[in-house]
Amino acid sequence: MKKITKKSVKNQHFLIFFVLSLFFFVNSCNFATKNQEIECKWSPDYEKIADEALNSLDDMKRIQIQQLKAACNF
Repeated sequence: MKKITKKSVKNQHFLIFFVLSLFFFVNSCNFATKNQEIECKWSPDYEKIADEALNSLDDMKRIQIQQLKAACNF
């Protein structure tokens, strides 16, 4: 039993070291091209979001109607 716990502790140390080294590597990367930094701009498409929300509401209503019909049959 002690061998298993020692092995799992070694695996945990390795995983912690690997994750931390990967984290520092990713943070050290410079995301620039030709000395120009990339500007990330996010502009949501409100019309598409509204259409998807309405479709979702329609689907929810349809599901509720089907549930009521199924409950009535029993």
